[in-house]
Amino acid sequence: MAKKLMIALAFTLIILFAVLTAIIGVHFRTSRNKLGIATPEQKLASGRLTLKKVGPNQVVVDNGIIQVTFSSPQGLITGIKYKGFDNVLNNKIENRGLEGVNFKVINQTSEHVEISFSRTWEISQRGSLVPLNVDKRYIIRRGVSGIYIYAVLEKLKGWPTVDIDQTRIVFKLNPKFDFMAISDLRQKIMPSEIDRDITIRRADPLAYKEAVRLINPQNRIFKGQVDDKYMYSMENKDNKVHGWISSDQGVGFWMITPSEEFRVCGPVKQELTSHVGPITLSMFTSLHYVGKDMNTTYTSMEPWKKVYGPVFVYLNSASSPNRLWTDAKRQMVAEVQSWPYDFVKSEDYPLHHQRGTVKGQFFVMDRYISNSKLFGKFAFVGLAMPGKAGSWQTENKGYQFWTRADRMGMFTITNVRPGNYSLYAWVSGHIGDYKYEHDITITPGREIDVGGIVYEPPRTGSTLWEIGKPDRTAAEFYIPNPDPTLLTKLHLNNSYDPDQDRFRQYGLWDRYTALYPRNDLIYIVGVSDYKKDWFYAHVTRNAGNGTYQATTWQIVFDLKAVTKTGNYTFRMALAAATTANLSVRINGPTSKPIFMIGLVGRDNAIARHGIHGLYRLYDINVGGNLLRVGNNTIFLTQDRKWDSFTGVMYDYLRLESPPGT
Repeated sequence: MAKKLMIALAFTLIILFAVLTAIIGVHFRTSRNKLGIATPEQKLASGRLTLKKVGPNQVVVDNGIIQVTFSSPQGLITGIKYKGFDNVLNNKIENRGLEGVNFKVINQTSEHVEISFSRTWEISQRGSLVPLNVDKRYIIRRGVSGIYIYAVLEKLKGWPTVDIDQTRIVFKLNPKFDFMAISDLRQKIMPSEIDRDITIRRADPLAYKEAVRLINPQNRIFKGQVDDKYMYSMENKDNKVHGWISSDQGVGFWMITPSEEFRVCGPVKQELTSHVGPITLSMFTSLHYVGKDMNTTYTSMEPWKKVYGPVFVYLNSASSPNRLWTDAKRQMVAEVQSWPYDFVKSEDYPLHHQRGTVKGQFFVMDRYISNSKLFGKFAFVGLAMPGKAGSWQTENKGYQFWTRADRMGMFTITNVRPGNYSLYAWVSGHIGDYKYEHDITITPGREIDVGGIVYEPPRTGSTLWEIGKPDRTAAEFYIPNPDPTLLTKLHLNNSYDPDQDRFRQYGLWDRYTALYPRNDLIYIVGVSDYKKDWFYAHVTRNAGNGTYQATTWQIVFDLKAVTKTGNYTFRMALAAATTANLSVRINGPTSKPIFMIGLVGRDNAIARHGIHGLYRLYDINVGGNLLRVGNNTIFLTQDRKWDSFTGVMYDYLRLESPPGT
């Protein structure tokens, strides 16, 4: 009985704030000038900030610029009135999500309103509702064209196990929104939702379920192109503003995320942004590009509480998409500079003076490169829950705070919530992960200077050869041109930029079969060029009729001398892995493997147009007795052959001599 109950309650949690979905919020401390808050004259024009109940089931907040309607006490946004839109949302969508049962006004002044829709879990609800206390909060301010959204989720010790695979905010917009922008380059007129409909032959399904080929779109410029929401993914560190524009109305709808502290798995985790619907998301927790290596299970004896947000939904109006995008970026910068906000009324959200700072200088010491310490130039340095080196990339239950060091390795991590953390770092150009020897306790107002910290990357001997760059991605390897019948144009004027878009194209995995229809890749050290001759993903060969073949890649290298009694080291760093099994053999494709990974990876980066998923580093001993003077070959066999998406992406490979040679 207990087992059945656990299964019933261990489900994917998706909390919806808005018409479609909205899960977790963000906190903000605001500077009036930085945020572009209205002048007294503008405030007068915008009218009073009012809150009123309309009948038994609605709450309406109006600041003269936007009018927002909430279902009460459920706490779903059912309407946003702005400019010429009676509702910028798609009002044909049924409301859904984790619903509140209590409505409360947290704070109401002439300057801002904060309201709460909450639900407290009771043991009598066991088996019927997710065992979490939920408090969904919304803040609307006078003179501000948008809505701040955040939530506090809590699970008490002894409550049933719950599996939270996904937490997010999702807005489905009025179909008049037709232009999407997620970066300076990645923006364009978009297909409509009906263009993806395979039941009426507007589109054909493809091998990956989220992808369709548009065969009869309403706008003919999209004919033959592929649409897949994962083409619009972005790393957390870059995912601060994205959204949609209504060309007809000259209105923009933007999701602004001013802090990454409540996101999971570190700064380079890739996430969804906006996509056809029109849909705009703020993703907080998901398995995307990580898989179940991320522990999303909260056990019965594990208490947990986390604040998600606030994020800021911003609306603007202008005469052109470029002006709307420029203004949205300006607003994003203002929000980032004003974090944490000073108007959030939750005891679980620490204000600026209640937070701490960590600073220091990061060095790298690799005696096979330099006898002196090297500056950790542009290293990623961060605080996350205590764990092993590199554990931050699968951590999702706490808060994370990241920064980039400067050219001298100097770093400062500001506005850190009180708590216990480990200090982590990694830097492009060097393999592996750093962890500071002591855990760090942040207390309000305290600045901690860790001084100079030194990372010694894994190393046993000098480099005999290397393939790629240790940057945790496969971006430097050969990424083929897409099949021209599947080319997707992701930029303004329906254009394709191979430098920006090459790895975001559908079907690249099948290009391996086209390039190597019978024999596999052979890389000759000193002759081959990894930018041209090392395929970006080690995948299966499509043998037709739904069958696939294992593939074996060869690295051929020459040794002038061999230390027979010594151990060489083969460093193999993976940028991604999906249900793969990789084995390593020396000088014989059928010899006994010197190393086997076993079933590894569920990050799905190959199918989802990512250039990396989870980073993994393997240090493999190679006995000198296995090598010979002259030509040698390392055989890399990926023998799982389930589908086209099974395989790995390499980040970097290196053979080192025995110590002291």
